[in-house]
Amino acid sequence: MKEIKLPSGALLKINQAPFTDAKALLQALLEEIKAIKIETKTEMASLYKDIFCAGISSPKIEAALWKCLKRCTYNSKGADLKIEENTFEPIEAREDYLAVCMGVAKENIDPFTKSLSAEYAQFFQGILSARQ
Repeated sequence: MKEIKLPSGALLKINQAPFTDAKALLQALLEEIKAIKIETKTEMASLYKDIFCAGISSPKIEAALWKCLKRCTYNSKGADLKIEENTFEPIEAREDYLAVCMGVAKENIDPFTKSLSAEYAQFFQGILSARQ
């Protein structure tokens, strides 16, 4: 279990989702971001914006993410509460919503990509070099 202190001061406890739920999240994310064009002249800020917007605006990613979120807890007033649809209804909790989504997505997707990072490091380095 991983714990993350959120912008509001609340504590997020992330429990890993089962393989099928984490894989569904990875597949939904990849399906959405595969349409993003990456060229040697693509600005990094533009790329990050496109990935962020694709992730936040996708109903497929949101549905897959909620399966992972429901296994986590949010503690803003001394009690670990299971994350549900109404968890972010209070205005003060909304500032944590994106941080919670990013943290839970990262923890569930990272295990799939760890072996790829070393393998594709040279590939990505080549793309960055070509931009210069």
